[in-house]
Amino acid sequence: MPMPVPYKPLRPERMRGVALLTVLLVVALATTLAVGMIRAQHLALQHAGGLFNQDQAWLYTQGAEDFVRDLLGEDLKEDRRRGSQTDNLGEFWAKPFPPFPVDGGMINARVSDAQGRFNLNRLWHDGAPDKAAEDIFERLLKNLGLPASLSPALIDWMDSDSEPSGSDGAEDDFYSRLERPYRVANLPLSDLSELRLIKGFTPEVIAKLRPYVSALPATALLNVNTADAVVLAALSPTLSSRTATELNSQRPAKGWASIDDFLREPVFNGLEGTQKTAVMTQISVNTHYFQLLADAVIAGRHSVLVAMLARSDSGTLQVIARDFSQKVMPANSTAENTNRDTTDPVMDSMTEAARTLL
Repeated sequence: MPMPVPYKPLRPERMRGVALLTVLLVVALATTLAVGMIRAQHLALQHAGGLFNQDQAWLYTQGAEDFVRDLLGEDLKEDRRRGSQTDNLGEFWAKPFPPFPVDGGMINARVSDAQGRFNLNRLWHDGAPDKAAEDIFERLLKNLGLPASLSPALIDWMDSDSEPSGSDGAEDDFYSRLERPYRVANLPLSDLSELRLIKGFTPEVIAKLRPYVSALPATALLNVNTADAVVLAALSPTLSSRTATELNSQRPAKGWASIDDFLREPVFNGLEGTQKTAVMTQISVNTHYFQLLADAVIAGRHSVLVAMLARSDSGTLQVIARDFSQKVMPANSTAENTNRDTTDPVMDSMTEAARTLL
C-alpha cells in the first residue's frame, strides 16, 4: 500500500509569485479586450463618418440638380423676353460651371444638350420605320468606321413585328438561340445601356457610338445649334467631315434662328428638294431634354449623379431619369462646352444663388 505524500504548503514568497502572475494575466487579458473594443469603436466611427460624408455628398448633388432646374427655368424666361425660342451653346446653361466649394469638399457640375446627339428612338416611331432617320444613322455609323449592319438589328429590337430586317436583322429567333437566351424588347430604348443586348453592339462599338447618340422620346429632334460636327456630317450625303467641321465653326454665336436659316448655308446647296425635306423632319433649333452631370466630393467620398431633365414649352421642368451608378464623373466627350467665355452677368448671379443653395 503506497504511502500518502505529505502536504507541504507553499512558502510565502512562492505564493506572492503566483499571485503576481495571476494579476499580470488578468491585466493582459483586460488590456487585450480594451484594445479590441477601442479598435471596434474606431472602425464603427470611421464607417459612420464615411456614411455621413456619402450622404452629404448625395444631398449636394440634389442641390446641384435644383440649381440646374432653376437655371433652365431662367433660360426659358430669358428666351421669351428676347422673343427667341432657340437653344444654343452661347447660353449660360451651356457654359462651364466653376467648381462650387462646400463644407468639407467640392461640387463639379455641367449641363449638356441631350438633343445635341442623334436620338436612336427616331429610327422607329409611331408604328413605322423612319427612313430619313435611318439614313442619318447609317451615315453616322460610316463616319465612325462602324458597320451599317448595326442599324437593322437596332430597328428590329424596337419594332413590333417578328420579321428580321434582312440578313443583318435580329428578332426572337436569333436571341433565343444564344447561350443565355432572351427576347427582344419590341419597345423604344429606355437607356443607352440597353444597346449591350442587341446584336453587333459590342462594348467597343458602344464606346465609340455613345458620345454621339441618345435614347430620348421619339419626338426629340436633333438640335443643330448644339450638335457636334460628327453628327452634323451625318445629316446629308453632301456633307464631308471637313465641310461639317467648317459649318460647325461658322455657327452663329446665338445659333441658327430657324431650320430654314440652317439649311440656307452654302454647304446644302447641292441638296435636292426631297432630301432637304427629309432632313427638316429630323432637326430643330431648340431643346426639351438636358443632361446634368454632378460630382460631389466630401472628404474623399464621391457621389456622382447623371440626371435627365425635361423642359416643356410651358416652362415646367421634370427630372425623368436619375443614375447614381457612376463611380466618377464621365469626361466631356465633345468639344461643345469647352473654350467658352465664362464671364456672363446672368451666370454670375446664378452662381451666387447656387452657393447660397448649396
